[in-house]
Amino acid sequence: MSVPTLPLPAAALPAAALPAAALPASSTAPAAIFSMAAPPMMFLPDALQACVEAGTCWQQEIARFVDRRLAETLRSWQAVTAARDVAGLVKAQHDWSVKAAADYTEEARRMRQLVTTLSLTGTTPAVQESTRLLG
Repeated sequence: MSVPTLPLPAAALPAAALPAAALPASSTAPAAIFSMAAPPMMFLPDALQACVEAGTCWQQEIARFVDRRLAETLRSWQAVTAARDVAGLVKAQHDWSVKAAADYTEEARRMRQLVTTLSLTGTTPAVQESTRLLG
């Protein structure tokens, strides 16, 4: 039993699979091969730039969060070391826990928003804000 196959357009076949008459006369020249690959390659720099911008935005968001949490942890540590009794120590630990939970919840929301924005639009929030201001 043979499996039916659909004929592929000549552009989808590798050069070795095409009959000699279907190939351009200069198909063996590197310039001809590059010219066939040039249209998709034209968009590569834009795609790479978008990826770099998205990665940079992601890293900036993480760095901002880490800086804020480290500063909050330092303040909490200072409150713990300044506590004069057990009640003050428990209050400092409680305040740190509540603030950490709120910060992590907010960061999860911000990261979800960033990922959603990047996946739906392909641009970073900064680019969207610039476009909004210009348009």
